[in-house]
Amino acid sequence: MARDVQRPDSIDVTTDRPTQPEGPELFHPEDDDRPRSRPGAYWIGLVVLTIGLAVTVGTLATRVTSIVQTILLAVPLALIGLGLERVGRGTARGSLRTVGVLLLVVAIVGPLVLSLSTPEPAVTVTPSQPVPSGAAQGELRASMGGGQLQVDSGAAGLYTSDLRGPGEPSAQVTTANDLAVLDLRAPSQRGVLARNRGNDWRIRLNTSLDWQLDVAAGAVTADLDLRALDLRRLNFQSGVSRLAVRLGDPAVEVPIDLQLSTGLVDLYLPRTATVELRIDGLSVNNFGSQGLTNNGGVWRAEGSGPGRYFVRVRTSGARIQVHR
Repeated sequence: MARDVQRPDSIDVTTDRPTQPEGPELFHPEDDDRPRSRPGAYWIGLVVLTIGLAVTVGTLATRVTSIVQTILLAVPLALIGLGLERVGRGTARGSLRTVGVLLLVVAIVGPLVLSLSTPEPAVTVTPSQPVPSGAAQGELRASMGGGQLQVDSGAAGLYTSDLRGPGEPSAQVTTANDLAVLDLRAPSQRGVLARNRGNDWRIRLNTSLDWQLDVAAGAVTADLDLRALDLRRLNFQSGVSRLAVRLGDPAVEVPIDLQLSTGLVDLYLPRTATVELRIDGLSVNNFGSQGLTNNGGVWRAEGSGPGRYFVRVRTSGARIQVHR
């Protein structure tokens, strides 16, 4: 007897597999790998960072010559050290935290140790010299570093001086035709490692000569009283400074070039003096209230004398005042 046997329909079983890119150049198994740790690169970078920080701290220690400057430079070093310590903590790198903590300690302890240490004893010298025979012009070249400077008139000879500082300065006078050149140079200041004092100089010049002045200084408080001198040129260059320049009536056209990073500048002029004043940099001034007019970036005031001052002040930012 025949039976109809129904067989179940066959079931297709498929397995889903990821489709690989058709082109072999589009498939890179290493793309799925996690980043590999490279301890060698880390340690090389840490050594380079440590050397750079050590050189920076050593350079600052040999250049900075006052407690105030040390504190101002210690603040960014402390911030760098704190930042390195936080980064090392976040990345679980104990060595990086150690570098940050050491830098932070140096930034805090350095100014403290400096403030408690005893400065080197000061040296005071009083060089002077008579006017060389035949001299009609004088040139002062002064390089003093940081401290205080006062220049005025009243010397019986070519110059008299009272120079006080951490070491004995050099004083030399040379002549060429009718020009007498006075060269005063302070000894190198070795910075906080030697705990230097600043310089304190007072220089008096003879009024019978025509004078040119070239002064280079660091952070300085300077008072240049040149009213009784027959001034022919003044160049002054310094760091953070407080500067007062007192001028008399000019006999000729006199260039005045004042360059300082930042600070306070007071320029004293007689009302009879003609002046042209140009400022390169940011400044806060009182020129308008002192009778000067601005024309194309140049401030001018007309006087009745035969000469004229051409004043240029170059600074990154300063308070500049004219007194007439």
